[in-house]
Amino acid sequence: MKLLQQLIGRKRGISQAGVARRAQAVIHHVIFDVGRSSLAGGTFVLDKAFRLRFLSVTARQRHGMIASVRLGDIAESAPFREPVMHAAGDSAAIRAHSASLATAVVRELRLQSAAFRALPLNEG
Repeated sequence: MKLLQQLIGRKRGISQAGVARRAQAVIHHVIFDVGRSSLAGGTFVLDKAFRLRFLSVTARQRHGMIASVRLGDIAESAPFREPVMHAAGDSAAIRAHSASLATAVVRELRLQSAAFRALPLNEG
């Protein structure tokens, strides 16, 4: 019965807040896996299914991609490029800057994509 409910039940709605949470999770993951400088030089890509992905290089426009945000173009990525941030191991500062960067990524996605702007702000 549970399987049947999963097959015909409503799928969890995608919202702008959900994409923002995903952005923040990816930022944390990238910082600790490949480093802050790789994060600052990378690109976030949003596809037609509203899946947010991080690429460590500048992305070319591809079929199925509705928006891309190059982090080097966002002012909020500046702290991740500074040597002081690399030397400081302050996790609270990193979390604050990560949250700010995630907010900026969502702001840029809104500017680029009417489909993304049409998503509800929060899960409903």
